[in-house]
Amino acid sequence: MLRVRNVTASGVFGAVVLFAGTALLAATADGVKALEKRDYATAYRELKAGADRGEAVAQVNLGMMYARGLGVEKDVAAAMNLYHRAAEQGNAHAEFALGMMYARGWGVEQNYAQASYWYQQAADQGDSRAQSQIAELYEDGYGVQRDYKAAANYYLQAARKGLPRAQFGLAQMLEKGRGVRRDEKEAFRWYREAAELGLPEAQERLGAMYASGTGTDVNQAQAYFWSMLAAKQKERIAERRLQGLEARLSAEEASRVKASVREWKPAPIALK
Repeated sequence: MLRVRNVTASGVFGAVVLFAGTALLAATADGVKALEKRDYATAYRELKAGADRGEAVAQVNLGMMYARGLGVEKDVAAAMNLYHRAAEQGNAHAEFALGMMYARGWGVEQNYAQASYWYQQAADQGDSRAQSQIAELYEDGYGVQRDYKAAANYYLQAARKGLPRAQFGLAQMLEKGRGVRRDEKEAFRWYREAAELGLPEAQERLGAMYASGTGTDVNQAQAYFWSMLAAKQKERIAERRLQGLEARLSAEEASRVKASVREWKPAPIALK
């Protein structure tokens, strides 16, 4: 089964997608600023004007408003139309949004071939979210021929840009030796990157690797720490591991780890 792991509806439609440095006509620029301020009436008026002139940035932002029902009645068909118009101009955000909508069947019939097509367009423009999603499709063989090497390559591109789900995906490929030479130490490094950004699956796996000494030295305190962080986010495997791990620590060590867990905060995600 395909694991569409890393983008929710809010992740697709939740952010204003103005490119830094993009030259925009006044109406579109004003519309984007209004959208950032949640002045939806002004945003709609100005973005509609820009979209009607054919500006891709206006189209994709207006599409997001329709997709989420921000200041307008929710209309996925209208959103799809606007995304298509922007995507036809090469707008990577629109291409990614189309890929996700086809992959998830949001407002359209689920179609992995179409999803892979649009993800590929955005991924090849450097969109990290699309790179991570097309990597999943290549890994699982949905909409494309299964290709572990391509999956690992796209995971790597997105992982280097700081996307935790891609870092996790790459770590799995490295740990299993799929599409890349098996390298448990390198897998550990990428799990750690994703875990520090707060990804529970990576925290769970990091706890397991510390417990067994896979890709790193055995460290039961660290195993307990990362497993506890994962368990706080309802990672069931980590939850089941906790009791056994605590038994390996002294009461003082366990207390110190619990205090560290209470104080821990994930590093901010800053995509490159």
